[in-house]
Amino acid sequence: MSGSISQLFDNIPDNEVQRAKALGRVADIAQNLWKTEPGSPDLDILARRAGDAARVEENRTPLGESGLLEFFCSVVSTQGVRSTLIVQCLRIIGNSSADKDENRARVVASGCLPSIVSLLNDDSILAYVIPVLFNICVDYEPAQKAIYQAGINPELISLVSGPRLEGAAPLMSYISKLLGFVATQEPEANLVHPATPFVLLSLANNQPSPIDIEDFLGQASVALTYLSQEQFQQSFLETRGSINLILQTFSTACEDSDASQDPDDEPQLKQVQAAFTATLADLSAQPLFASSCPLDGPEVQTLQDWISTPHIPLRSAACLTLGNIARSDEKCIYLVQQRGIHKPLIKSLTDPENVDAGLLHSILSFLKNLAIPAENKPILGNAGLLETDVLPRIWDLDTQTQVQFDAVSLTRLLLVGCLENVHRICAPLAEDAASPLHARSKLHLLIDLNARSDQEPTQMETARAITTVCRVLHSLDSPHTPQSKIPTDSPPSTTATPAESLKAFYSTHSTITDAMQRLIQQTKFPALRSEQLFVFALMARTSEGAAAVARAMHHAELVSAIVEIVTGEQATPTPTSTSTSNVESDQTPPSSLSDIAQLANLEAQAPTTTPGTQKSMRDVDRENALVLIAELLQRCPDELPDASKATFEKLLREGGQRLLRERDEGEGEGEGEEGKVGLK
Repeated sequence: MSGSISQLFDNIPDNEVQRAKALGRVADIAQNLWKTEPGSPDLDILARRAGDAARVEENRTPLGESGLLEFFCSVVSTQGVRSTLIVQCLRIIGNSSADKDENRARVVASGCLPSIVSLLNDDSILAYVIPVLFNICVDYEPAQKAIYQAGINPELISLVSGPRLEGAAPLMSYISKLLGFVATQEPEANLVHPATPFVLLSLANNQPSPIDIEDFLGQASVALTYLSQEQFQQSFLETRGSINLILQTFSTACEDSDASQDPDDEPQLKQVQAAFTATLADLSAQPLFASSCPLDGPEVQTLQDWISTPHIPLRSAACLTLGNIARSDEKCIYLVQQRGIHKPLIKSLTDPENVDAGLLHSILSFLKNLAIPAENKPILGNAGLLETDVLPRIWDLDTQTQVQFDAVSLTRLLLVGCLENVHRICAPLAEDAASPLHARSKLHLLIDLNARSDQEPTQMETARAITTVCRVLHSLDSPHTPQSKIPTDSPPSTTATPAESLKAFYSTHSTITDAMQRLIQQTKFPALRSEQLFVFALMARTSEGAAAVARAMHHAELVSAIVEIVTGEQATPTPTSTSTSNVESDQTPPSSLSDIAQLANLEAQAPTTTPGTQKSMRDVDRENALVLIAELLQRCPDELPDASKATFEKLLREGGQRLLRERDEGEGEGEGEEGKVGLK
């Protein structure tokens, strides 16, 4: 019999159809032997020759069409079959499936995959089982789903996390790929070992030096795929040593991989590094991560060390992770005042070669967190954040709009309620009075950015930063604010009163309201409109500020926006150059002058972002607009365009009395509330 079997395989026709028929006769012989003499050595010989034939690509399709492949799939599914025959069955199945989806479909349909997965428990045939499973599943999703449902994940994790690891080590590349094939399947109970990411990261981290880059990347990438799914993050963080493990493995991916890196591995290495960064960002957003990382602990020290490393992925990840840990004022204050964590961040921003958008975004985002507590603002400013080669350098990165926005947003946070930083941004760019830069400040640079940017977020944020400067300056005479000289561009020897300082400030920054008035004209962000309206009213309580706001009223769109705020009806812009004789309303009658004085003595109300206050905010905006109008008409009526002045007088006649009545009815309510500024 063995001779006839060999003759059949030695004389396989070249024609594919005839080849399938010939292999069909082999299949008949095999089935007959299985029924009559299942233990016959001839069956083993036939299986070995079929396995050899399957190594030839031209034979694979005929092997499937002949029925021979399905036969051996049925054999491998039978309990108690001798291992020598099982090995040959695996050879046939694995070789026939190589790059042949039609044969893979036959294997899946035969239902033999659970039996093949169960063979992972037999160490003597691991070298066959694992490559065969890979051949069946690579680039073929139905097979991947089938082995997942057959429980391959817990089988493989048990294999590599116990004493059998040494025997499986030569097959680690295949094992990682098989685990990767099933990593994105819908998780089901008992089909995924909960320790999968921890085990794989441990394998990657425990490699001897020099590391096997292929195994390392395979293990790490699959572990990170599992950790990208929220259901595995909690169990990972609950495992002792997990945070230190992922930090160490990430360090290896950036540092130890350099010496052993093959150019062909570079794309996957970068993908794994990016995945580490994303995973750390996700994990550190979990409350358990922050509670497991005390600010004086080794994990935070490792992250702080990363900020100064030459490896960009580590630096970005450190900023994102620490930013997630520092989600309270208390933690931010500790990191700045006790650990000085802002210093390496600022040093990184001063590097002119640091133009990596991802890294800059991470650094600026972390600094924004650190800049929120009031106690940190002057410290960060004093450390040099507002120096020309730091944040102003990034304001000029017009091609990196997100980073540019981040830098402006951080600037605004540094200015909020912080007179020291307002001084810094308003100071001359050059101390030498003879220098042309002496007449310009960093605030001018922000104004310039607002004018040239075509990005709406940047336009809005620069306008908010500029508005913040004015809000701080005009809060100096608040009873709750320490008295301080307003920063100007005047020589240091000049002694100026607050009014003179404000006059010099607005004279030097003559176009400042061009940026600010945009916030009132726009309607997309109501909160920003309310904020700007309040600050305009605040500015108008002084003659110097009122004159600056009056210059903005040359924009007909701004006047129309204020009319709409007061009346609730959309107004058509009226040319501000229109003379008084062409305006329907008359000059304010003498009887309304007292109304102007009364309105000017009212308080402008700071906007609130409390949910459910939309209707009341419309009322607050209307009242602040009327107070602003009253201030402008009282302090600088001659500086208003004629048409704007006439429009404002008409608004006062129609809305002023109503506001006075409403305020009289509410007199005594809310006295001393934070955020209200008395107007004079």
